[in-house]
Amino acid sequence: MQTKLFIAIILATRVSARFFDFSHQKQPQKPAAYEANALLSDCNNYVCPDTLACVDAPNKCSCPFPSSQLRCMLPNSEYVCISRPAGDFNERYDDPATNWKVDAKDDNVRDCGWVLRVYNGKI
Repeated sequence: MQTKLFIAIILATRVSARFFDFSHQKQPQKPAAYEANALLSDCNNYVCPDTLACVDAPNKCSCPFPSSQLRCMLPNSEYVCISRPAGDFNERYDDPATNWKVDAKDDNVRDCGWVLRVYNGKI
């Protein structure tokens, strides 16, 4: 009787481990379609990794979600995309041509000015 109970417990454990992927055997991979689109692009310049857009240089890439993200340029010519600050900021962050220049000068407001202060080690 104890042997049957032991076997049932072992089987149940293995089933739940497979069901919930407790063994973490499957590593996340990029979809094949993404790779195919990137490799088959007719772009002669630079293909942005996030959007697969063809641009002149890496610093011209846009954020994947421009309506809800700010594209903040770093001094090393790279960029990061961050969520737009929440709150009433009088639409200061609405224009993608200028929203990266806005600095609330408040460490509680996460905008591109905040990103530069973090990058420079001031926060």
